Amino acid sequence: MISSILFDFGGTLDADGLHWLDRFYSIYQHLGVNIAQPRLKEAFYYADAQAEVDSGIRESGLRDMMERHVHWQFEKLKLNNPAQKDEAVTAFSRPAERILRRNRKILEKLSAAGYKLGIISNFYGNIAVLCREFGYTPFLKVILDSAVIGLKKPDPAIFQKAMEELAVSSPREIAFVGDSFERDILPAKALGMKTCWLRGPEVRTCPDPSKVDLILHSLEDLPVRLAHVHEGL
Repeated sequence: MISSILFDFGGTLDADGLHWLDRFYSIYQHLGVNIAQPRLKEAFYYADAQAEVDSGIRESGLRDMMERHVHWQFEKLKLNNPAQKDEAVTAFSRPAERILRRNRKILEKLSAAGYKLGIISNFYGNIAVLCREFGYTPFLKVILDSAVIGLKKPDPAIFQKAMEELAVSSPREIAFVGDSFERDILPAKALGMKTCWLRGPEVRTCPDPSKVDLILHSLEDLPVRLAHVHEGL
């Protein structure tokens, strides 16, 4: 019987399975900024690395966090267009805000149904700030941010820490929901958790169906689909 649900954050709670890098590639195309995917990938991970060592981002809400991230991307790409930078931040932030607000209702519904909820995320130290910003905090028993605790997925230790904080007796009581097959699904399954892969609206081939208990196209599907888990998945 599932008693607890753990969620990834980026790409899961804020994007219904769309990876941040893919979202930025679409945004740059829309802005008419012609950047090859390998070059954007380099700039994206450069911005990620800067975020991990920037102490200021630990107090950032969504908009401020994305302003910092896009600034570092532009810096690496040697782009100097403030208007385009602002457009990129807005194009990323607005859909994320909409989905984050929608998902608050889903967390509230799951919490009211008796599930213990938590977040495990490879992030920049400001997950707790974002959870307060979007009203998630009252529904969460566990918030594990890699930059705060010094552990990253797919390290099994971060999943085990969540289990301890949830005070569950077996990993079989936990469903893990995430968009990354390698960082979310594989380690959760290896520990014995039920796995819910948020594939998103685009068709992505499942690398190994034996590792996935539920495939979700949207987080809105989760409350109903969990019934199938209780029927023996």
